[in-house]
Amino acid sequence: MGTAHKRKAERHAIQNRELSWLAFNRRVQQEADNPDNPLLERAKFLAIVTSNLDEFVQVRYQRIYQAAKEGKKFGGVAGHTLYRRVNRELLRQNNAQYLLYEGIRSELYLQGVRLYPTFSLDEDHIRREKALFEKEIRPFLKVEPLRDSRPRQKQLYLLVKLTRPRHKAGPFYLVGLPTALPRLFDLSKTKGEQCLIRVEDVVKHYLHRLFPKDQVEHAAVFRIIRNQNFPVEERTGDDIVPAVREMLAHRLGGEVMRLEAEERMSEEMLTLLMQRFGLERERRYRVTGPLDLNRMLMNLYAQVKRPELKYPPAQPVERNELMGRDAFEQIDRRDWLLYHPYHSFAPVVHLMKLAAQDPTVRAIRQTLYRVSGNSPIVAALAQAAENGKEVQVLFEAHARFDEENNLYWGERLARAGCHVMYGLPNMKTHSKITLFEREVDGQTRREVHLGTGNYHDGTARLYTDFGLLTADPVLTSDAVAFFKGLETGGAEALDELVTAPDLLAPTLLDLIEREREHALAGRSARIVAKMNSLSDKAIIKALLSAGRAGVEIDLIVRGICCVIPEIEGVSDNIHVRSIVGRHLEHARAFVFENGGQREVYLSSADWMPRNLYRRVELMFPVKDAALARAVENVLFLQWNDTEKARRRLADGAYLLSPRHAGGFNAQETLLRDVEGVFAGRYVERAPGAQAHGCAGEDKSDE
Repeated sequence: MGTAHKRKAERHAIQNRELSWLAFNRRVQQEADNPDNPLLERAKFLAIVTSNLDEFVQVRYQRIYQAAKEGKKFGGVAGHTLYRRVNRELLRQNNAQYLLYEGIRSELYLQGVRLYPTFSLDEDHIRREKALFEKEIRPFLKVEPLRDSRPRQKQLYLLVKLTRPRHKAGPFYLVGLPTALPRLFDLSKTKGEQCLIRVEDVVKHYLHRLFPKDQVEHAAVFRIIRNQNFPVEERTGDDIVPAVREMLAHRLGGEVMRLEAEERMSEEMLTLLMQRFGLERERRYRVTGPLDLNRMLMNLYAQVKRPELKYPPAQPVERNELMGRDAFEQIDRRDWLLYHPYHSFAPVVHLMKLAAQDPTVRAIRQTLYRVSGNSPIVAALAQAAENGKEVQVLFEAHARFDEENNLYWGERLARAGCHVMYGLPNMKTHSKITLFEREVDGQTRREVHLGTGNYHDGTARLYTDFGLLTADPVLTSDAVAFFKGLETGGAEALDELVTAPDLLAPTLLDLIEREREHALAGRSARIVAKMNSLSDKAIIKALLSAGRAGVEIDLIVRGICCVIPEIEGVSDNIHVRSIVGRHLEHARAFVFENGGQREVYLSSADWMPRNLYRRVELMFPVKDAALARAVENVLFLQWNDTEKARRRLADGAYLLSPRHAGGFNAQETLLRDVEGVFAGRYVERAPGAQAHGCAGEDKSDE
């Protein structure tokens, strides 16, 4: 294949990032339409779709819009072409959202859960509603003239037109519905059914109480979504916090990217809002149901206490060996691998609490990207500092939409005596690492936790992530050097930990090239890689080259995947699966066959430009043979999933396996028997095991 022809062929095998992102959201939306999922879980998937679309508009849309205005390319596609395709896809997904919502609402009705206006308000309902309005809602409402208002993004507003206003401000007023208010209120009278009404409907019914001297002609709900993607530039570490606070202030007045309004809103009012925010028609959307399905349906999920309409509760496996006072000694004896949420996150929290109290612990060093609102990890760090231990924390200030939370907790830790850094200038620290340093019998001992996911006890129950606990002398020495580099701002020489932005991309390219050379020499060559997203062009081109040389490449990519597999003569040997199910697939794990000397790595980084070149990330080897096989067995199981894994085709579409008896669901299997999966118990039983297995046939226990 000539160079020019090869480049042309490769272009067909690389998809635009934005379109791939939206295609992933479509897969999530399909789960809202999947009758095999419990009804309230389908509602939850629908909520997640809305949240994802909101984030896309907040973070990605402005650059697409700008490229279209300036006539430039964006992600390899002409800006105006991409802008049209994105708007068309947003419209398609929004329309599907409300069709699915109506179906779910109808099914809820049959289950005794009624959403207004599927029930009529009788006198008892009206009495309850009036009390709700006066006591729980009205004190939080903000009424102001439209001309003086500055609507906040994603907040719901009622735009009200007064027929005979007695105000100089004119006929149009906004009633802001604060985000602190619930979206749904329960008007139920008996235990046999639930009657839920939206806050905006309650306020509509009592607008005359807000405008007692005027006549309300028309009122309808709307919300806006503003651009939230603002660059943050710092020259030194001291600039980080002020720069982040300045960026947060910019977000409040970000350009309006999208206007969503009730279908019943008059054209006069809709035009008025479009003029106010400077919007073209393609950036407005008339909603055929409740606005902001994310908050509403998440509220619904929490309020409806019907276990039979949700996933059965699952109990994670407890690693009791790691829950005692000898947990550090257990790690000194052997490496441990945790796979959340199938393994409990409790051992990680326990280690932090133990380290805060254990007199042998001298120092704790940790990177934090996202934590829960009342984090036990943060509490343990503060306690450790108060107990006189050296605590070094890099609390990333740039974690998108968690900036304020991280600055708050960082300040709390600093007051407790921790040495807190907020990141490196113009570089996010996304690595997941904790180093414990102890003094035992006059000798220094070190243990390290390395993970693929955040130290967030909440998401650890929902996201799948690996965590490795080890006292390996090379990895712990590397961890010491890594933290020293964070503190000094310089890269330290490491032996086995691979860091971004310096070495991760070159190392991955070398590993892919090594597989290519093995294939050309007739040796066994294979790559199995699991991640959230794949969009780096250099990595994709290396994979395409390796695949053409004969390397079998199996990719398990949940979200963005810019490589199109199985194109004849271009990507024949590349195969892609995407799993969307009960748990969000968040782990990053890579297996390189290496001519039979297989190597297994875990990482905090996806194969995206931001992770490889603009973040501090870590990739680390799984050196214990049994644990490496456990990772392979997990990937094997997921590759052979026939219920939630969608296969990507040569035309770029994703195909879910036809439903049949005896289907194989990797997540449910892991929930039932994660230790069995680790031991390889399902290697021979999984569909397609002989044809396309990931792991060896070893069945030894961990």
